[in-house]
Amino acid sequence: MKKAWLTALLALTVAGVGGTAALGEGALRVYLGNESISSDMPASKADSVEALVNKLGGFVDYDQRTGKLQVVKPNVNIIVIEGIQQTRNKNIVFSNPVKGYSDKNVPRTFNVFVEVDEAPVAKDLRMQLVLVGPDGKEVSKGKEWKYSTQNANSFYFSEPFVSTKLEAYGNYKVQVQMKSEKFKSYVVVGENTFTVGR
Repeated sequence: MKKAWLTALLALTVAGVGGTAALGEGALRVYLGNESISSDMPASKADSVEALVNKLGGFVDYDQRTGKLQVVKPNVNIIVIEGIQQTRNKNIVFSNPVKGYSDKNVPRTFNVFVEVDEAPVAKDLRMQLVLVGPDGKEVSKGKEWKYSTQNANSFYFSEPFVSTKLEAYGNYKVQVQMKSEKFKSYVVVGENTFTVGR
């Protein structure tokens, strides 16, 4: 995963600025984790880099004073299943992964289990699940989950979608969206898909 990020951002550096900073403009230093991956991009490209990183499911923390742009990419795993149970000894048991349904217009109940690692450090991290239909429109949205990741940046949660009517044939996406006090807009940080139809 880290290699893909590095490749995407290096490609952006080469394609976007021709390899050197504009005369008289501050240089943008791009970091992934603690590793510097670019130091010759003009600071005016910060918004473009942020838009690209958001599309790839990450966040940008940019300090104008130092020119340091930190890429924050949470690691998100999503499982869509028919059932989740927690045993007395706190083990989690999953049943029947959902790959698809054959018929539309039938109310379906399924659960979504989300595991997040390397979340951005935040006092108020917000998460929500959104079900998107084959036409790209929102079908259903879960509740907004709130976390503090100042002491631990790994957590998990699950949420059911109860009697959800899937009205069209095609691929449905279950998206995990995230934002915080530092990153005001929701960003899709992960998704899983299933199909309705034969």
